[in-house]
Amino acid sequence: MATDTYQAAVLTELGAPLQLETRTIPQPAQGSAVVKVLAAPVLPYMKQVLDGTRGYPLTLPIVPSSSCIARVHAVAGDAVRLRPGQLVLCDLTIRARDQPATTILQGLNAFSAPALMAQWADGSFAEYAVFPLENVFALDEDRLLRRLGYSVEDLCLISACNVAFGGLAALDVKPGEKVVVCPATGRFGGAAVATALAMGARVWAAGRNAETLRALALPYADTGRIETVVLGGDLEQDKKTLLETAGGEGFDCYVDFSPPQAADSNHIQACLGSLRPFGRAVLNGGSLGAVSIPYLELMLKSLRIYGRFMYEREHTVRLIQMVEAGLLPLGDRINSKTVGRFKLDQIYEAMELASKESGWGKQVVLLPQGRE
Repeated sequence: MATDTYQAAVLTELGAPLQLETRTIPQPAQGSAVVKVLAAPVLPYMKQVLDGTRGYPLTLPIVPSSSCIARVHAVAGDAVRLRPGQLVLCDLTIRARDQPATTILQGLNAFSAPALMAQWADGSFAEYAVFPLENVFALDEDRLLRRLGYSVEDLCLISACNVAFGGLAALDVKPGEKVVVCPATGRFGGAAVATALAMGARVWAAGRNAETLRALALPYADTGRIETVVLGGDLEQDKKTLLETAGGEGFDCYVDFSPPQAADSNHIQACLGSLRPFGRAVLNGGSLGAVSIPYLELMLKSLRIYGRFMYEREHTVRLIQMVEAGLLPLGDRINSKTVGRFKLDQIYEAMELASKESGWGKQVVLLPQGRE
């Protein structure tokens, strides 16, 4: 029987339990789309966001969110491509239309734009959600689900690769260039490895766990363009190891996805020191600490360091094209698997598992509609 209501997981107070709330399915306003949420990945740190320990500013009440895979339910009359029933990727990175530098993560982080968050507070942890039209990207369902054989859960990995692609695009990584990714074994570091390889680069995946690095590199062994580098924590030795494995001259690019707990690590200095003259580095992780920069070396080698938060809309379009073309594999082709599938009323079990399965290739997915 058709219904005009849906369930949403609502947070009313930091640290309070999420409440399942019955709401009326909205009509799309101009410039927006109402979507039926099929699958939303649960971030490893989502529990910390909702209990306040992550320190993210939120406008409450809120329906938490991640970028999701959905079907269009309804669109306003100003939509020219999107139609009901289409399979889509919905992106949570919302930019103010009159000031694109002002950005929020829908249902996740208001940053310095509480007014924008107030309008887009409700995200994908619900059976239905509303997104701006520019944040809804049509997917080639026949190509992805039937010809390439991906599941809807597999497609959730696109959002992680999109974050990595924002940094790689900032560096303008070219085919054949030497790229070191460090740390490489987390959700976004692993995505940077996969995406850089899809762009034609030679990739060195660096970190401290040799076994995890080997597992990360194994699916790409046939490319002949991936190597692993085990770092020990000694700055000079790690720098020497990196330079040697890069062939002596150094890397063209360095991609950093340092998590908050890596604030005291010296791997950033080691990787910067392993760049060739005119090399480039991008910092797009979540480290909370200050970074020590080798000033004289930076100047003498004419290095360039970028900061990159998320990505631009054009990056999402390009990345989807790479996935649809088969250049960026997903799912079991790269040993990625969904380790947990949860219904909306199992959100706490989902967040608990996600916090334990935080490495690359392990996905915990919320399925508000059940399995399609």
